[in-house]
Amino acid sequence: DEYLMVNIINNWLVLFIPLLNWLTPKRYIKISQEELENLNTFKPAKNNAFWPALGSSVLFSVTFRKYMPLFNVRLEKTIVIAIFFVVFLGILFFYLNLNRRLALSVFTMNKEKSQKMILLPNLKHFFFIIFAYLYFGGFSFFTLYALITIDVQNIIIFICWGAVTMFFFFINIVPIGIKKAHV
Repeated sequence: DEYLMVNIINNWLVLFIPLLNWLTPKRYIKISQEELENLNTFKPAKNNAFWPALGSSVLFSVTFRKYMPLFNVRLEKTIVIAIFFVVFLGILFFYLNLNRRLALSVFTMNKEKSQKMILLPNLKHFFFIIFAYLYFGGFSFFTLYALITIDVQNIIIFICWGAVTMFFFFINIVPIGIKKAHV
């Protein structure tokens, strides 16, 4: 009859290094079934958005293939670094603001009842997080490196870098386990 509500993101360093989620103690509180039902959570509808997204991306790439040279711009390295810095700070502030807005009031109301525990991932989740961390982090870093070192930058690559960096931060705030948590 009791559930444990765990605050996954306890500091902003977790956005950069997801392994800290496994080493730092997390705050949790015990709530009853009634309190769980009264929370402001919702169950998302299962919308099948894969095929429309795939179709629109293929349509976008085929339609704009002949216009791709128009997206090439020549910028100095200092301007490119400044743009990356501004976009990176914008993404970081977006996730910090998102974390602040999505925080449940249960943690603030029951601060004196909260306790701490360390969550351990299962093996599948451990390898998934490591793979996603290396994949999205490496892709973000190498895209940044390529755009800084080449002479001609492409605006679409800038947008892709921002999207990959957002995915990188999102992977780092994914919960330890979906159904069960090993404590």
